[in-house]
Amino acid sequence: MLDSIVHRGPDGSGIWVGGGVGLGLCRLNILDLTERARQPFLIPKEPGVLVYNGEIYNFRELRRELEKIGHVFRSESDTEVVFRALREWGPEKAVPRFNGMFAFAYYDDQVGTLWLARDRAGIKPLYLTKVGSVLAFASEAKALFKHPQVPCRPDMHALTTQVMYQRLAGGWSPFEGVSMVLPGTLVKITAEHEETFTYFDLVRDVDPNRIARQSKANVGELASELELILSRSVREHLVSDAPLAMMCSGGLDSSLLTAMAARERKNLTGYVADIAHTPVDEAEKARVVCQHTGVTCRPVPYSREDFLRDWPASVYHNDRPQYFPQNLPSRAVCRAAHRDGFKVLLGGEGADELFGGYSWQQQSRGNWMAYRRSRLMNRLIPGLYGLSRCGIRFYLANRLSQMESRPFDKPSRLLKETAFNPRSWALDGAQRHHRAEALFEKLKPVGRLEDRAFLVHSFEDFHSHLRTSLRSTDKMAMSQSIEMRVPFLDNHVIDFGLHAPLHAKLNRGRGKWVVKQVANRYLPKSIIHAKKVGFGIESCMWKGTEKLLRGGMVAELFKWDRGAADKIHSWIEEKELPAFHLVSMELWARIFLRGESPDDLAEKLLALAADSK
Repeated sequence: MLDSIVHRGPDGSGIWVGGGVGLGLCRLNILDLTERARQPFLIPKEPGVLVYNGEIYNFRELRRELEKIGHVFRSESDTEVVFRALREWGPEKAVPRFNGMFAFAYYDDQVGTLWLARDRAGIKPLYLTKVGSVLAFASEAKALFKHPQVPCRPDMHALTTQVMYQRLAGGWSPFEGVSMVLPGTLVKITAEHEETFTYFDLVRDVDPNRIARQSKANVGELASELELILSRSVREHLVSDAPLAMMCSGGLDSSLLTAMAARERKNLTGYVADIAHTPVDEAEKARVVCQHTGVTCRPVPYSREDFLRDWPASVYHNDRPQYFPQNLPSRAVCRAAHRDGFKVLLGGEGADELFGGYSWQQQSRGNWMAYRRSRLMNRLIPGLYGLSRCGIRFYLANRLSQMESRPFDKPSRLLKETAFNPRSWALDGAQRHHRAEALFEKLKPVGRLEDRAFLVHSFEDFHSHLRTSLRSTDKMAMSQSIEMRVPFLDNHVIDFGLHAPLHAKLNRGRGKWVVKQVANRYLPKSIIHAKKVGFGIESCMWKGTEKLLRGGMVAELFKWDRGAADKIHSWIEEKELPAFHLVSMELWARIFLRGESPDDLAEKLLALAADSK
């Protein structure tokens, strides 16, 4: 099992076995590079064994507190702080105090209890499966299948949901019997039973009255507060005994972090993917940021051939079909950073979900605003409501025909119609609908329906979009033995973002407004107000690869007959992302279910792409 994930920790490995429990870890040395911090971590003659992946950024603060009550530390690592905190306060009280990214297994051999935990945002992954009397867990699903009693089988319910929604809900995985420990939870396992404790849940923990109280807060004052919180987060994320660099894509979020980091540390290096065939030159924007901040810029060239060669390997490391095409050049950037001797990169994920950076969040607000105005017009002009309601519903029906996963876009009867949509029951267990309805109800103190819709959509993106992104980001980085840190997902930044008032997030159609006010103090205006495009991967990178689907595993899994397959193939030739998603699923199925080599599949993709020219 450890051999299959050695890329996550090539600096050493260790195994502990006792009482029917085995714990193992591959270590990537980041803090305290000595043997004093090796894992599995234990202290002779004291109960407890820990295997831990991640970083706790407030470990120094917790260490001082533990030292005051008598703990004597033998290492400088955060691992020992985590271990001693778990021993001193118990997992249920200790884990909510951890500010960082982590997945760990802690076995209390004194009482025979195993604890599994993940950070509140889900930055670090943790998979779990139970087969008969065997319980196995790992940072990556592929490691589970190296256990002789764990079979690798597809979960067709989950795969169907992935085809419909392009992502999986909650703790679902594409493998039968394999789930993910949910972010913000602790799982307690004994010989007799299993129990889950939720220490962070967005729906439960968001305070709508706090949002409402800030509705008249000055944006400038909020920006100063955010700057203080974020700069502290950046400073703590820069703590490393291993070489560290920046992921500087040229976008607002990573650029702001780069600028803040440059004020804390000299001689920083920033990496950016220099992608062929893109509408916007992200590498040039990154050069502008690096020149402005005094950071060395290292563009990483990335061609169509690079994309096709990387694709199967990226699917293998992702443990599931790829959703984001930009994961592939991100992996190439991590590969280049690793070659240059770096072990840590800082990236900008999380800001869009916390501060309203996506256009579809604003579209939700616009839909609900139009609905509310139609009701107002009907009161002013009797008889108009029926016509306006039909118009709104016709507009929304067209808008929502391809957005079944976003019921909060639809104002009709405050979600009641979509909440009872049998399709949602069958696909994701109504998880999205349930969260949306619960949040709409809870956010009543915020006021107007359109404002609540905007916030609900942003919060849902924290649940689904961000978790999908974080999981893939971690897999792509760790495949190259790089730890990716995300300062926007510090506990204090999360708390600020969830409770920031709407006018701090959205100003006349411009999202992340408070972030942009902070950025005004660090970056050129051309970077701050540039149109958001992400990496801007063009579909020409994968054009022609859809031919891999003919007679392939996807057709077999979904029982396409010859006629259906021909129609589907002709349809996706004209679509951009559906072709990428289906070919990614085909690659996943061939690698995990048929045992094909990622290298062989890369050659097939290159041949198909060459034929399509």
